[in-house]
Amino acid sequence: MAEGTGKKIVKGVAYNSAARFLVIAIQGVAGIVLARLLNSTDYGIVAFAAIFVTFLSQFSDFGIGSALVERKVVDQKVLNTAFTVRNLLSLVLIVVAVVLSFIVPHFFDTPHIDWVIRLLALNFVLNSFGFVSSALLRREMNFLGGNIALLVSTAAGAVVAVVLALYGFGFWSLVYSALVSSLVSAIVINMIRPCHLRYEFHRETVREFWKFGSYMFLAGLTTYVLFNTANFIVGAVAGAEMLGYFSLALDWGSRVPVLLGMTVLSVLFPAFASIRDDKAQLRKMYVESVRYSGFLAILLNGTLLCISEDFLRTILGAGTDKWMPALDCFRILCVYGIVRAILEPLGNVIVVFGDTKVLFQANLIASVVQIALLYPALAWFGVEGVAFVVLCSYGLQYAIYLPYMASRAEIGAGIFLKAVSQPVFCSVSFVAVYGMFHYWSVGDSLPLIGLKVVVYAAAYVLPFSYLTDFQIVRHLKELTSARMQ
Repeated sequence: MAEGTGKKIVKGVAYNSAARFLVIAIQGVAGIVLARLLNSTDYGIVAFAAIFVTFLSQFSDFGIGSALVERKVVDQKVLNTAFTVRNLLSLVLIVVAVVLSFIVPHFFDTPHIDWVIRLLALNFVLNSFGFVSSALLRREMNFLGGNIALLVSTAAGAVVAVVLALYGFGFWSLVYSALVSSLVSAIVINMIRPCHLRYEFHRETVREFWKFGSYMFLAGLTTYVLFNTANFIVGAVAGAEMLGYFSLALDWGSRVPVLLGMTVLSVLFPAFASIRDDKAQLRKMYVESVRYSGFLAILLNGTLLCISEDFLRTILGAGTDKWMPALDCFRILCVYGIVRAILEPLGNVIVVFGDTKVLFQANLIASVVQIALLYPALAWFGVEGVAFVVLCSYGLQYAIYLPYMASRAEIGAGIFLKAVSQPVFCSVSFVAVYGMFHYWSVGDSLPLIGLKVVVYAAAYVLPFSYLTDFQIVRHLKELTSARMQ
């Protein structure tokens, strides 16, 4: 790997880590405040409407963004065509969303879902105007610019959501927050990476986009099914209130893989692309990414799992039991977040090799299993059963990805297991500390919850650092020095 690329990767992880930490902090504070101001039905209404809008969003890209990053040569013709296609798709999707908003209320008794769908669909157009600039920033590995846009838009959305919730807007605060965040993101990202674009259409370029992105699109569609079928079944069968409990549990349980996706993994995709022909270097980078993804996922979600009761009652519920019906579901989805975080670096490698068909196959198998089991699980075991099916169906993708990595990148199951063995082994410390706190009946006040978090983190980080010869300390020094340069 060229030295310049290596420095960009380190700086990229540094910028992404710092920015994403701030984003998580903003979202976390806003999420806690909103959880205290809103109820499960508010979350359920927006989550149910988002299922339909998110489905349509799968048709807004067709892999064009990834194609712009992966493509060796990108000229003005390519950029104009990408911009034109994305805008046309966005307009079509808004029309479809409006039509859908008139149909959905006849089948699902969810209040105000029609207008929530219509308003959320405006994001298609708003996002399309920052689409090309965002792809170019990723292609150029200009992670600082992308993170500035992310921070500003997240802060703007959080402020709008909290202010509107305080003034009694209920679930509308979440809807308007999403629109403001998309608008601010498009404005800021075009200020950082301006593009002089015009409407232009070249069939050959579109065919090239489709050749690369067709299986990306299919993989995205099956990923949508994988991530949203559970919400759909819970909302359609159990109603908005139960969907509110489930969606909140899924949101907090998934924050670690989302965090990793926007810090490390978003940097690794262009980095993997730059060394795709050097299998030894690619293998080394992949193993390191799995080891540290596992470390961070187990550290954060393991701690969240251990303090789950305190978290739902004291932090989100302000000392009430309003969110306690989500407890067991939340615990299962904390484990799901760990499984997902460890698996996701595989996706970057597969896309780099252009084997997006593998992504589609893995997601398809997991989606079929999930669809078959979700309704029986909900009927027999409630939302806890749904959470368990989500966990198991996602884990099935390992059966597809690991053999592929062994044949395509010479990374066998043994190498993978060795990479995750250290973070998994150190997770035993959580059991010991949990037993200690339970035996001593430590309370659930905010200072004591903070103490628990520190003890859990220390009990996990110290043995992991020792087993890895304190490599994490050296890597943190590299990230710190990169930020200072």
